[in-house]
Amino acid sequence: MSELSNLITSQLELVAVIAGTVFAIALTFSVIFTSFMSRLSHRWGAVDIPNGELKCHRHTTATLGGIPLFVSLTLALLWLVYMDSGLTGGLLHGANGYEFTGSVLGAGLIILLLGAKDDIRHIMPMPKLTFQIVTALVFISLGLVIRRCGFFGVFEMPLGVLAVPFTLFWLVGSCNAFNFIDGMDGLASGIGTIIALLLAVLGFITGQYVPAFISLGLAGALLGVLMFNIKPAQIFLGDSGSQLTGLLLGALTIKIATVQGVFALPTAGLLLSVPVLDALLAILRRFSKHQSPARGDRDHIHHCLRRHGLTVNQISVTLWITALITGGMGVVFFFTTGVSIGMAALALICLYIYLGVRMGCLNTHKLWLRLVGDYQEPLTQFVNQVNISSQGQTELDRLWERMKPLFEQMSLDRAILTLEGINPEGQPHCETYQWARSEKRMAELLVNHWTKRFALDEQQRRIATLRLESAQQLNRDEQRIDWLLQQIRENMQLVTQVKKQSDEEMKVEVKLEV
Repeated sequence: MSELSNLITSQLELVAVIAGTVFAIALTFSVIFTSFMSRLSHRWGAVDIPNGELKCHRHTTATLGGIPLFVSLTLALLWLVYMDSGLTGGLLHGANGYEFTGSVLGAGLIILLLGAKDDIRHIMPMPKLTFQIVTALVFISLGLVIRRCGFFGVFEMPLGVLAVPFTLFWLVGSCNAFNFIDGMDGLASGIGTIIALLLAVLGFITGQYVPAFISLGLAGALLGVLMFNIKPAQIFLGDSGSQLTGLLLGALTIKIATVQGVFALPTAGLLLSVPVLDALLAILRRFSKHQSPARGDRDHIHHCLRRHGLTVNQISVTLWITALITGGMGVVFFFTTGVSIGMAALALICLYIYLGVRMGCLNTHKLWLRLVGDYQEPLTQFVNQVNISSQGQTELDRLWERMKPLFEQMSLDRAILTLEGINPEGQPHCETYQWARSEKRMAELLVNHWTKRFALDEQQRRIATLRLESAQQLNRDEQRIDWLLQQIRENMQLVTQVKKQSDEEMKVEVKLEV
């Protein structure tokens, strides 16, 4: 180490050496560990199985991409600390570098464990949000707080008592934005790599070396995962990787885009614009449909581009370039001031929103009706979305499809609904509907199951038997089970009402035509 120190004659050379080694170490170990994890995930059962709905990849694919991402970043940061103590004698001390590096590793580990648990066994939205808030509070407790926002040098806005809530919103929002956009091979990992590199450039220009080194390490780790994540993907980032990437980029954006206590909000917004705008459109879209923001759909930006004829790789490259252009403009705008620059940035954001609406990411008419108070009960709206005339499906077929997300939320492995009744000809009739998370685990499900018979309607014309199975001990919370049964009954009644109403309207139309 002393010989290397003698070869370095300037701080610029020192920074270049540290930056190069941090990036190289992160990239090298990321490639090694990602290759290993792509095989290990299959042994652990941490795989994503295509279901033809939200998961449309062709083959069963490993998840847990966040583990090699975090491990390789950790090794790179440990090397950074070692080099700092041997070469610089305290470069990290100068800007609270050890505290921030420690918060990155501590908060990153918490969000990694949460995401890994979600990848292996689905976690309900509220517990997930709670853990995200706790993770964000790790950064906030160590001083990463947005206290003042600057807008192109035109004016500044002190946040006062809103400083901590706004910082919390920024970190949790960034975490979920990357989770939302991680819906196609190579998309989130590629966008994350580009943003991390741009943050590193901005950090080096402004002299904020510690967060710039961390950004380079994150970029190298993401690039290693990206090599296995492009189509056809061998491993997905999963919730562990996408949430980790979003959280760290959100924190690094605050750290690097804050100069003399003023957070350059437009620059930070442009750097994260692609995932943030996609998340914003998704939340507005689900709000307009009376749906939970946590509910998945196939109307994200990448899905809309797919419907317009682009391939998966073309979509990824298109959004990579978009992230590079907007992020590059954010870096340029950081050093410029004036109202005209602010108007240009605002126009760019409005253009992106307009293009997203035009592509089909958001129905503005539905959003307007929702805002002005054209409110329907969520369950009624939920049923009204069913296409009554689609491919001759029965009401129960559509009901069963709508119940599948509830089984996912309850962390079940399999659900079986058996219906017994009398058909229109007066003969006994039996129907069976089955849902399974993974066929590989069916042998484990014989021990842990829950079965209940109940009437589907008040007249008891049809008797249903619902069997729920889980490889782990099933949660025997009677209130949750009763709620699920009530949802089945109410959905069935409303689907039947909607069908009757539709049949009556069709009869009226026929009479009018005659």
